Amino acid sequence: MTAARWTFDTTTPAPRAAQVMLLVFGEGARAAPEAPGVAVRPLPRAADPSWFDAWRAGSIRAVAETDLRGDLAALDRADHVHVVIAEPAAATDLAHLQGAWAAARALLQAGASAALDVHALAWRTAATAPDPAAPLDLDRELRLVFEGAGGRADGAYPLHTRGLRKFGAPDLVALCSPGDAELVGDMARQLAHAMARGLDLARPRHALALGDAATWYAVDDVRGLAALLGLQNEARVLVDEEGRHLAGVAGRIGGAGRA
Repeated sequence: MTAARWTFDTTTPAPRAAQVMLLVFGEGARAAPEAPGVAVRPLPRAADPSWFDAWRAGSIRAVAETDLRGDLAALDRADHVHVVIAEPAAATDLAHLQGAWAAARALLQAGASAALDVHALAWRTAATAPDPAAPLDLDRELRLVFEGAGGRADGAYPLHTRGLRKFGAPDLVALCSPGDAELVGDMARQLAHAMARGLDLARPRHALALGDAATWYAVDDVRGLAALLGLQNEARVLVDEEGRHLAGVAGRIGGAGRA
């Protein structure tokens, strides 16, 4: 049975420049799987040990500790990485993403230990990697990160998506407080899913209505937050109706509702 092709939901999607990059770690080189529009390049650790080891160290290793449930032994034994790349210049569907995961899963099922989805900053195994034969699961493709867990209640911390570059769309960034993270995160997730399925944001600002409570906007990243966060992608920034960041927004909306 042929797998259904992953597509955008829009009837006539505008072509998008997208990039998928998956790093599949394991012991020894394996035959490169073939998928249309997907390049697979095996690289031994001996070719560049510092580059190789950087992908399993520091903050990326901390993510692996969570995603791989603390079992990093096989990742640490890896001496080869297969770099899986798909980067269409004018994608009108998501076949490039589907093909990239097909190649990565083939390597994982052949014995590779783990795959890093570079743009989503997520580690996958043969058991957890997206299945190209199944319907598209955006919760596996996108990651929502709040950088202020445990921070000051009145602080402003980045909450952002990772992974929308795979869909040819900008990531989303908001500055909010810990008490706002649930509300802001839910709205960011909904908008990110719509963008991944083909929604193109209006310029210079895109309205995001919160029912009758408020309207937020996605605006250009004039302060370069995407670069500061290392998103390797363009970004749009969520602000309130007055152009302010979203720290304290849950209280402002609650106060307006009681007025």
